[in-house]
Amino acid sequence: MKRLINSIPSFIKFIILVYLLGLLFYFFYRAAFVFSSYSLIPQNSFEKLFDAFAVGLRFDTVVLSFILCVPFVILTLLNLLSVKRLFFYKVTKNIILFVMVLTFLVCAADIPYFKYNFSRLTIAIFNWIDTPVMMLKMMFSEWSFIIYFVIFVITVIIFIFIFNKISKQILIKNITTEKNNYKKLLLFFILLSMLLFIGMRGRKQSPLKEGHACVCDNAFINQIGLNPVFTFVKSFSNKIYFIDEKTAIKTVQNYFKIVNTNKYNSPVARDAIFDSTSQRMNVVLIIMESMTADNLKRFGNTENITPNIDSLAANGILFDNIWGAGKHTSNGIYSTLYSFPAIWSVRPTSNTMRTRYSGLPGILKQQGFYTIYFTNHSTSFDNIGEFIPENYFDKIISQGDYEQSKVVGMYGVPDHVMFDKGIDEINKINSLKKNFFATFVTTSNHAPYIIPTDIKFLPKKNPIEKQIVEYADWSIGYFIDLASKQSWFDSTIFVFIADHGAVTNNNKFIIPLSFHHIPLIIYQPKIYNSVKYEQIGGQIDVFPTVMSLLNIKYVNNTFGINLFKEKRPFIYFSEDNKLVCLNNDYMYVYTKEKEESLFKLKGNNQSNIFEKNKNIVDSLKNYMFSMLQVSQYMIEKKQTDVIKLK
Repeated sequence: MKRLINSIPSFIKFIILVYLLGLLFYFFYRAAFVFSSYSLIPQNSFEKLFDAFAVGLRFDTVVLSFILCVPFVILTLLNLLSVKRLFFYKVTKNIILFVMVLTFLVCAADIPYFKYNFSRLTIAIFNWIDTPVMMLKMMFSEWSFIIYFVIFVITVIIFIFIFNKISKQILIKNITTEKNNYKKLLLFFILLSMLLFIGMRGRKQSPLKEGHACVCDNAFINQIGLNPVFTFVKSFSNKIYFIDEKTAIKTVQNYFKIVNTNKYNSPVARDAIFDSTSQRMNVVLIIMESMTADNLKRFGNTENITPNIDSLAANGILFDNIWGAGKHTSNGIYSTLYSFPAIWSVRPTSNTMRTRYSGLPGILKQQGFYTIYFTNHSTSFDNIGEFIPENYFDKIISQGDYEQSKVVGMYGVPDHVMFDKGIDEINKINSLKKNFFATFVTTSNHAPYIIPTDIKFLPKKNPIEKQIVEYADWSIGYFIDLASKQSWFDSTIFVFIADHGAVTNNNKFIIPLSFHHIPLIIYQPKIYNSVKYEQIGGQIDVFPTVMSLLNIKYVNNTFGINLFKEKRPFIYFSEDNKLVCLNNDYMYVYTKEKEESLFKLKGNNQSNIFEKNKNIVDSLKNYMFSMLQVSQYMIEKKQTDVIKLK
């Protein structure tokens, strides 16, 4: 055995030892990942955890094989050509070291990313790269982020120490003294090349995919085996080629019942005509940060942490079956205001193409409304400062417009301060005898959490994650109380919806449904009685649904429908690396790796039933693919803007 080991060329030994060292450190990060979310692990799951860690070795092997393949080829060539200069070997080993450190950074960032998103790291993390100061503030104002950063630094120091020792003792030390045996070199090159090739594929059959991490019916355990470097790299492509564009357009037009397809220069544009006279009502839209439906009493929460929103739901028009378009605030803002869907992890508010959309701001501005947008923080976040004015808002109120003494953290002012400012600004607009459309996007219910202490609010629950929901709810009640005392209250429709949900312990599928199931409440006690609607819908339906209450004729150039009059068979949304389409019975999941799954939403069966239900899959898939393909087509063709009624 010793003779065999001694016969292995030094650079081959080096590659093998680096691979084993990489496995050890990835194992550590996987263990840290599990420990950080241990509350999600059901009891008596040791065997399933063992299986997840075993599968994790395969995903780690894929990552390490790709990292080591090029250095392996370089080192082989250097030995075949008898190059003995230390410089080339040191450069090669430093390249490996640099890449490995980057992968550890990904692994460390993945842990807090998962705790918030219930998914492994993807390219979506770059959505905030244009606001580096805010990103750094978020990292160093949340203690858990600091812990993960410290873990990263410590692991890097230890890895560098061990790596340099291996490279010095095994690689560098033997370069000048080791004699080349070309037959032996070629033999080991062929053997290790084959192993690396198999390693890059992850398995003998088709290449390893995210779905192969599933070892049981528990959503969290099925994510343990994934290596975040694997999911991150796989998420880079965002352009879609699902279906022929002409076929997709025809399918979408059939669903929207568009008969005259040549009337407007848009495949989805259709007239929205109402029998009754238009009502010159104002509209206030409040997009609530991370307000999952699971927080509300209506949806089974017994902790009474949202009494004000519960009251609005009980006394207003409540839509029970509403789904957010994506995982990020930018998705929620975009889809709620402009009724276009999210596609993969694309941040729609980046607006690099200077795209203008129809939707509530555009149509209401066309009708003479004054449009104003309120946010707690800087307009640089999510590129709001560029996207919102470009898309029919007359004014933005942001962090710089509040008393700076009331700015308490990286996300600017607390929600109630924004609402105070909102009342003042709306009163100014109202004094000009103009109708208004005001949008508020709250932020306080986002980590790092800061609960104000200078107000008449005292949290009743623990931990702080529940206290901040209580505060967010209190702020909503505070705003409604202030608004009810204003002259414009009785002539204003109030709309409440979330930007997205939040991860709760009430998730049994790999898709955290609590992150997408959100409340939609329309409130105006002088006009509308308490009504509950159970049909399925999404953020993309807010625009045409609200417009139907105003009875204003317009061209609906979006993917939304009027939930009072129309019904959609399915709703679809983005989960970054996955796309989801569901109805009340089934959920279809499609990944960037073209993996497909089907789950039955009712009952205890959490297994993938894709193979036995191809007809159901085809219906869900065709609907979602067609809608998304046409959405991309319209954006590329710049057919998304406001269209005048003919």
